[in-house]
Amino acid sequence: ELKDMEDLFARAKEEVHQVLHRADGIEEDTLELSCRRPTPKPPFVWQPSQEYEKEFQVTGECNEIVTKVGDFEDQGWVIPVGGSWRLMRGGIYRWTIRIEQKCSGRPQLQLGIHGANHNQPWRLVTTSRCSWSRDDEPWQDRPGGDRLIDEGSFVHIEVDMRGINSTTGSFSLAIDDGPFEEFFDDIPLSQPYSLIPVVSMGGNQS
Repeated sequence: ELKDMEDLFARAKEEVHQVLHRADGIEEDTLELSCRRPTPKPPFVWQPSQEYEKEFQVTGECNEIVTKVGDFEDQGWVIPVGGSWRLMRGGIYRWTIRIEQKCSGRPQLQLGIHGANHNQPWRLVTTSRCSWSRDDEPWQDRPGGDRLIDEGSFVHIEVDMRGINSTTGSFSLAIDDGPFEEFFDDIPLSQPYSLIPVVSMGGNQS
């Protein structure tokens, strides 16, 4: 009887050891899975228009990097490349752009939104001074004074097209860890077309 009890205790001890071992394995598997959690994909890809498809190179795993190829022929001009996102009435849209590199001779970029096929409305902010312009109107100074958006900066953009307590949408922008500033509060919501994210560049390798 004593031997039977010893055998019983030995089997019970072994079973407990196996259960603890399996629990350790589950914890390790869980930790391994959490470390392999996929990173979110960008909300859109860059899509140069047919007119300017040779002016830009789109790269990256998700086509999220766009580079200007060569200087645009008209000095002082920038040309747009749009994103695949379609910004529609009723939504609020946020994305972040990192300025990886600027052309030293033609460093100006413009960030903002265009209408479909790059038609109006246009709402744009420059990286040189944070001046802004709507459609074909003259450029206006930033109310808080000039601010440079330089290489390495993260530019966070929010386009609110919900139309809450308003008949128009808004465009706000923040640089790095700074607060959002509203640049436009007059984005038309009554039109049937969608808007697209856009960046305009003119200098080689921007």
